[in-house]
Amino acid sequence: MVVPPKTKFFFTVIPQPIFLSPGITLTLPIIFRPLEEKEYMDQLWFEKAEGMFCVDLRATLPCHNLTCPPFLQLPMCAVGDTAEAWFCLDNVGDLPTFFSWDFPSPFQMLPTTGLLEPGQACQIKVTIQPLMAIIYEVQATCWPMFPWGHLLSSRGCSAGAAGALVGFSSRPPISAPAKCAQLLVSIKQKRPEDQDVEGFQKVLHFGSVAVGCTAKRQIKLYNPSVVSAPFRIEMASDTLAKDQAFSCPTAHGIVPPGEKRWVSVFFHPETLDVRTMDYLSIMPSGCTSQTLLQVVGFCRGPDVSLQHYCVNFSWVNLGERSEQPLWIENKSDCTAHFQFAIDCQESVFSIRPTFGTLVGKARKTLHCAFQPTHPIIYFRRVACLIHHQGPLFLDLLGTCHSDSTKPAILKPQHLTWYRTHLVRGLTLYPPDILGIMLHEKKLEQDRSGALMIPTEDLEDTPAPQYPLIPPMAEYFFDGSNDMAIFPPPVSIEPVEVDFGACPGPEDPSPVPLCLVNHTKGKITVVWTRRSDCPFWVTPDTCDVPPLKSMAGRLHFRPPYPNTLYAVELEAFAVYKVLQSYSNIEEDCTVCPSWCLTLRARGHSYHPSLEHHVPQYSLDAPKLFPAVSPGDPSYRSLLLVNKGSTLLTFSLAPKSSSDISLRPSSGLVAPGAHQIFLVCTYPKGNAWKQHTFYLQFNFGPQYLKEVSMQSREEPLQLRLDAGRSIFFKPTWVGCCSTSLSTCRNPSRLPLEFEWRVSQQHRKMLAVQPARGLIQPNESLTLTWTFSPLEETKYLFQVGLWVWEGGLPPNTNPPATTHYMLRLVGMGITSSLSAKEKELDFGNMLVNSKQSRLLVLLNAGSCTLHYRLFLQQRSPELVGDGTLALQLDRTEGSVPARSQDTICLTACPKLQAQFSWTISYSLLSHRDNKVGEKQELCHVSLMAVYPLLSILDACSMGSAEGITRKHLWRLFSLDMLNSYLERDPTPCELTYKVPTRHSTSQIPHVFTPLKLDFNFGAAPIEAPPSVVLLVLKNSGVVPLDWAFLFPSDQQIDLELWAEQAEFDATELHQMRVLDNCIFSISPKAGSLSPGQERMVEFKYSHVFIGTDRLPVLFKVSHGREILLNFVGVTVKPEQKYVHFTSTSHQFIPVPIGDPLPPRQIYELYNGGSVPVTYEIQTNVLLHVQEKNFNHPIFCCLNPQGEIPPGTTAQVLWIFSPIEAKTYSVDVPIHILGWNSAVIHFQGVGYDPHVMGDTAPFHNISSWDNSSIHSRLMVPGQNVFLSQSHISLGNIPVQSKCSRLLFLNNISKNETIAFVWQLRPLDFGEVSVSPVRGKVAPEESIPFVVTLKASVHASFYSLDLVCKVYQQELLKQYHKELQEWKDEKVRQEMEFTITDRKVKRRVYCTACEPVRKYKTLPPIKNQQPLNRPANWNLKIPKEETSWPCPQLPSPGMLRLGLTARAHATDYFLANFFSDFPRHFLHRELPKRKHPREESETSEEESLDSRALVSKQEKQLLVDCLTSIIRGLLEDKIFHEAVDQNLVEQIPYFCQFWSEQSARFMAQNSSLHLVPVLSPSSKSWEDSKSKEQEEDKLRLGKKEAGEEEEKGEEEEEELEEEEEEEEEMEEEEETGKEELEEEELEEKEAELLAWVGTEPMLQPTSQESLKWRWQQQLKVILKEEQEQDEKEATSRLPAFTNLQEALLENMIQNILVEASRGEVVLTSRPRVIALPPLSVPRIPTPDPLPVAPLGPQQAEVPHPVAPPPTDSLQTPAPTCPRFRPAPSPPPRQ
Repeated sequence: MVVPPKTKFFFTVIPQPIFLSPGITLTLPIIFRPLEEKEYMDQLWFEKAEGMFCVDLRATLPCHNLTCPPFLQLPMCAVGDTAEAWFCLDNVGDLPTFFSWDFPSPFQMLPTTGLLEPGQACQIKVTIQPLMAIIYEVQATCWPMFPWGHLLSSRGCSAGAAGALVGFSSRPPISAPAKCAQLLVSIKQKRPEDQDVEGFQKVLHFGSVAVGCTAKRQIKLYNPSVVSAPFRIEMASDTLAKDQAFSCPTAHGIVPPGEKRWVSVFFHPETLDVRTMDYLSIMPSGCTSQTLLQVVGFCRGPDVSLQHYCVNFSWVNLGERSEQPLWIENKSDCTAHFQFAIDCQESVFSIRPTFGTLVGKARKTLHCAFQPTHPIIYFRRVACLIHHQGPLFLDLLGTCHSDSTKPAILKPQHLTWYRTHLVRGLTLYPPDILGIMLHEKKLEQDRSGALMIPTEDLEDTPAPQYPLIPPMAEYFFDGSNDMAIFPPPVSIEPVEVDFGACPGPEDPSPVPLCLVNHTKGKITVVWTRRSDCPFWVTPDTCDVPPLKSMAGRLHFRPPYPNTLYAVELEAFAVYKVLQSYSNIEEDCTVCPSWCLTLRARGHSYHPSLEHHVPQYSLDAPKLFPAVSPGDPSYRSLLLVNKGSTLLTFSLAPKSSSDISLRPSSGLVAPGAHQIFLVCTYPKGNAWKQHTFYLQFNFGPQYLKEVSMQSREEPLQLRLDAGRSIFFKPTWVGCCSTSLSTCRNPSRLPLEFEWRVSQQHRKMLAVQPARGLIQPNESLTLTWTFSPLEETKYLFQVGLWVWEGGLPPNTNPPATTHYMLRLVGMGITSSLSAKEKELDFGNMLVNSKQSRLLVLLNAGSCTLHYRLFLQQRSPELVGDGTLALQLDRTEGSVPARSQDTICLTACPKLQAQFSWTISYSLLSHRDNKVGEKQELCHVSLMAVYPLLSILDACSMGSAEGITRKHLWRLFSLDMLNSYLERDPTPCELTYKVPTRHSTSQIPHVFTPLKLDFNFGAAPIEAPPSVVLLVLKNSGVVPLDWAFLFPSDQQIDLELWAEQAEFDATELHQMRVLDNCIFSISPKAGSLSPGQERMVEFKYSHVFIGTDRLPVLFKVSHGREILLNFVGVTVKPEQKYVHFTSTSHQFIPVPIGDPLPPRQIYELYNGGSVPVTYEIQTNVLLHVQEKNFNHPIFCCLNPQGEIPPGTTAQVLWIFSPIEAKTYSVDVPIHILGWNSAVIHFQGVGYDPHVMGDTAPFHNISSWDNSSIHSRLMVPGQNVFLSQSHISLGNIPVQSKCSRLLFLNNISKNETIAFVWQLRPLDFGEVSVSPVRGKVAPEESIPFVVTLKASVHASFYSLDLVCKVYQQELLKQYHKELQEWKDEKVRQEMEFTITDRKVKRRVYCTACEPVRKYKTLPPIKNQQPLNRPANWNLKIPKEETSWPCPQLPSPGMLRLGLTARAHATDYFLANFFSDFPRHFLHRELPKRKHPREESETSEEESLDSRALVSKQEKQLLVDCLTSIIRGLLEDKIFHEAVDQNLVEQIPYFCQFWSEQSARFMAQNSSLHLVPVLSPSSKSWEDSKSKEQEEDKLRLGKKEAGEEEEKGEEEEEELEEEEEEEEEMEEEEETGKEELEEEELEEKEAELLAWVGTEPMLQPTSQESLKWRWQQQLKVILKEEQEQDEKEATSRLPAFTNLQEALLENMIQNILVEASRGEVVLTSRPRVIALPPLSVPRIPTPDPLPVAPLGPQQAEVPHPVAPPPTDSLQTPAPTCPRFRPAPSPPPRQ
């Protein structure tokens, strides 16, 4: 059924039932008719049998709706980097919507605007480039708009990134930090010359690289940050781009987080022999930091050399050919290109090959040939051009003879003489003239044979020698141009001829030539020409007169068309006189010929034909190298003909005129190369462009432009600091530095020098003051300022710069200078230490510890200091090293900062060390040390680890051993004494436990050996357990270990172990394998003051004596060998364990009438009782020898020792002389062996020994274990103190100690019972004897020792058994069941008469039995053995044994004391006597009730059973009482009055002097007059006060009794003691109250008796007053004597002691519970004001003045009682306050 909508806007068809079959769909039309423009909502309900459901109907309006994410998280990025993120902007509305984004910087969004159709989405890109390392949180807002531009409601988009977009403050911001990128730069494959140290300049050295080659090095960029690190790499900006030899292709990049990237740096040098330097800047994004990398490289060129530089062909006949080999070598590892400047086809000399290439370290053989054409002298100097190297010169010489002509033979020596003659100007003279001049003495020969002009007038001037001419200069200035080094003897013009195009058929016109003879002799010129050469000169031979010229013609006839021609014609000019050797008289006058060359070129191409296209490569540099001002600069070029045809070149005429190129023309064969040398003179500091053109193949279209730059290098440096440098304030006498940088921007190395005036050199210095700075190098200058006084300084310093590399002692041609201004200030300051007292504390000897000493400089200048260390204690012996070392003794502290010095202490001995550290300020100017000043004190305490045995306890089978006996068995006194000593060097061989031995019995490095004797026990008895408490008694932590022999052995292989063992080793192996001895724990660590309990266990496995050596090792301390010894006996065997065969008595003084009783202990280690008997007849022999005086006396020579217990044998040692007595006494064990014990005692004279007499402790544990707290493992109960040492006490004294029993369990209640054994003398009691301890609570108990009348030693162990309350309840329950069953079985019987017929009855009426009948109970046979043995003896099986009491935990409390006779105690311990209470027994008025003997188990829980009726009765009574108090108004008023109670006045603060002073003042100033009525009133008032006080005292006493009864009602035994105590207290109180009444009456009588009467002053009245006062004083003294007699009564002393003891106990118990703080400051109680009560009196009568004697007598007058002061002020000077009531117990 369809229910129609409720509203009229939605309607459907008429409601009718609709039936839908499975799988059928029905469409229900719904019609909507709105009336206005708004949203409509309704519901359409459907009813069916299962229920109803509805469909919501909603009609909405079309709207604009853009959606975007609520926030956008951009990834983290680095500063300067860019991060991006995308998000989707959706149009979920129904209308098209424009959007526009509004966002702040540094964000960008694309697209910023757009149009979204309904349902359309747009991806928006958000980018950020953060500028700072912060968290960016901004809001980006999207503004939707109508298509016509109106705004709609805005929607925000939050985003976060390293500049994150987030929402408004109401939106949760999402942020991402922008991080600063960090890059770590390092060098890959470091070389020795590289520098890659953090904090210093990084240097990347390429080494030496061949010119034209490229070297590659790599640097590593590591990004340790969490963001990507974009970076940029930049070169130095002021370097010319064309001159940059270094390059880095990676200009920028990104290093991902945590990754590495390798960056390559290339070095491509082009300038020879120059050390190139540059700088690379690696800058991460944001330029937060940059790394400056210095790159250095050296350019090396080829190193080509010839085998010989002169080839002498000697003489050759005309028409013959001579050839000689010559090798050329490249010593460098770079490739070299060479070419000889000679046309071998046209010359008489030839070199094959003429050009070539030499790889590195290569050598090539050249073939030099000589084929003359005329009989003359031949000499030619051929230049070998090398690319990137200066030219080499080869001298070729030879002589040609013909049949008719035989000129002089030219030799290499002639060349040497010729060069010398050339310098001396003699080459222009022919040889014949030189010979004549030599004969005429106009010339002479030097030592080398060369001619020289005589130097008669100039004797000191040496003859000129041929200079060393640079190869480049010799090549360029050879005379063929306008400039020459030496004037040429013969010249030809022109030197180059270009015929141009000569296509034919006519020959071109000859070119005229001119030969000029510059000499003073006739010369012959001969042209050498091959027959097929297209160029020739006519005439080919001619003679030229001196200083004349000759004309010639150059002809050109091309033999082939369309061909290129270029040749170098050669001619030789020689003196005519040299044509015949006969003309030469002196060999030194022979002159070589001069070679003339003429370059000619032309071609035979027809003008209509195109020349061959040149194919070549030209290696041309961009820059001329740097040279000195005025010097020429040279470079080499390499032209390679890569074509298959000839290549001609020539320098075009339009080339720059300021450069020279040689050769300027020529021909290059296919595959050959041509080397050019270019020269220029740089001018000006600005770069100048040089351009020249090379024309190839005579074609004007084949021009090659070559541009080069040059400049005259400026002599200047760049200072980064400008013109001023400032120093920080500097301490007078010290110095400070300031760094500045200068850079060489030129390409020449420069020398510089700083010139400081002479007067300032003591105060100012610079390093380096002079030096050489390479091109493009940055040099750091260090300026040092050293003030002489406290003032301000101003300096002017000059810098001179000139060109570097000049010869020594050469003045530079040009210099540049700068002026620099420096400012500094001198001040004074001092150092201080942050800690004046530096304490290392406690240290182990031979250990190391470091502390930091902080030096503070509060001044404004840097201080340079030197520290001095002086040891104060202990004094150094010899040249011993100090135990304290400083990591450095010198340093500097900047202004307002601190410096840290590391102090390392390593003491070598145990002592208290102390040092004094002083300092002195250093002066770097003259290396002087200032005055020492104390800085701080250093101290330390060097100690060895100190371990001590604090307490010992025996358990298991050794439970019966007393603590004193156990102390002796384990030699703990000796062990503690050993541990207190310093270790020996041998013991420190291994400072810590180490496996060092290979044998079964390790070697021991200590001489100390002790026995740990575990006593004896039967076999299969429980293990003997001994608990030792180890305490770190030192001040440093320590490690300890017990090492078995196996713990000291090195693990060996089976083949290396020993095969045979002796008996000792076998026994030791048996003990170790069966774990007979065990220690838990075997090792540990203890902090200072910390205690640790160690369990030693001895298992009784084998019968006999077991031994095991155990090494006790304290790390860095003592090493003691402990011999573990234990005895296991057979069952039923008697065995008495004797600790040793000797016993030492405590020393006793001679003359003591009552020597103390001493104890000797016997321990029964067997399982059966033994009887001992001491043979005392040997004591009689000692007595007879000592004047029949009993030196030794045994009080109980016979006795029985139960198994597992210790018997105490009492001895008296009574010496009569100061000597040592000894006796051997046999001790017989009935039924067992006997032993002879050597007893020894020492008697001493106390008058001689004085204070050194041994009076005190019985053993060392007597004091050491007082404060120990021994906790048995597994028990939650412990005593606050495991041992009580009462020390020296007098006889008949009563000593009590308060202890606590602590239960640390959280949920277990503990019941305890003290087992007290009766003493042979004296009495020990514990109160309470039994009780319970709740979880996590403590209960106090008092241990009391009442010494006997005999002087004796007391040593006993008190045993406290503790039970768990739950186990105890379970035991009582089982015991009750067992008793009920026992009664039932006793009363139940069974009828065995078989004849009785069985009665038939209903089984339903049979009573149901809860329990089945148990077997009969049988009595157990008591074993006459200690319960702790638990021997495995077969027992008779019982059907239901009696429940056993749960096994208790044992707590042992040791008690030791030494009782002295009273006279002896007073003589030796007089100051301690008042501390002890002498207990005297009182005559008992009645016999105490005898306590019925009950079992332990019944008494422990007797108070636990309380009926429900008793509990309900108690609750009802308390309820009625409390309810009545709540309704009592009087009680409420009393409570309110107590809350506002005034500050009480306590009579304990009364003093005798204050009372007398008040009485005197009252008598002098106020004299009251009393009437008889006042006196009677006073008597009645005083009586009432006394009665009130009596009633109050009784009431308080009653209250105290009630409180005591309530607190003591738990223990029945203490109730009787409390009753007796109360009776004694009541008796004492009555006596005290009576005494107090008597005193008050005496006071009243004294006050009335001394009352001044109103009568005339006379002598009788004064006398009467004195008599009354005297009577009062006598009565007071009598009463005082009575009080003193009463205080000596035993009853009074016992009461007083009980009161004080209870008070102290209460205070300590309350303090332990936290109710009282004993260490708090005392509270001040205010006293009442001193005011005299006003009493109305009549006017005083006139009194006559008293005499001087009468005036001196005081009149004690007391004021009458008033309401404000109930008790009159006491006037008796001996008044004492009555004792306060006893405290609660």
